[in-house]
Amino acid sequence: MSFSELTRARFSCRAYQDRPVEPEVLDAIVEAGRIAPSAHNNHPTRLIVCDTPELREKAARAAVRFEREGSVFGAPMVLIACAVEEEAWVRKPDGMSSALIDSSIVVDQMMMQATELGLGTCWVCMFDPDVARREFGLPAGVLPVSRLTLGYPAEEIAAPEKRAARCIAREDFLL
Repeated sequence: MSFSELTRARFSCRAYQDRPVEPEVLDAIVEAGRIAPSAHNNHPTRLIVCDTPELREKAARAAVRFEREGSVFGAPMVLIACAVEEEAWVRKPDGMSSALIDSSIVVDQMMMQATELGLGTCWVCMFDPDVARREFGLPAGVLPVSRLTLGYPAEEIAAPEKRAARCIAREDFLL
């Protein structure tokens, strides 16, 4: 699958089959995130793999709006990307931290790897980080940034014309 095909195949999956993600598939997805580039090669992202009912329930408690069947969207697996703020590169002129950007790159690479392997994903940022910190016992300075639900999709991607209607027009995208 070409990169162009991959980007057009990925969609926000919100319904999953009752089928586990195989360990070797998870390993490939995690590896895609582990090798993701980061500012100054600092690699400030850490990953929580929610692959048991107890861990998926913890993930869902911080995202109650999306709780389905004891998980986020009922996914058989939820990955939580966290940024270790003190490990992130900081741009000197304005103090901008790369923590959120670096963690987003990790999630993006894992999402695309999952798509190539036939899994559905949904990138979820709408959750309560304080609940996530408490549920997973995260120390100060470790920021839960986003979640990536994973599993075999129980739904199909929208038709190309419906997807096109949701995208920004090229003339609006370019400054």
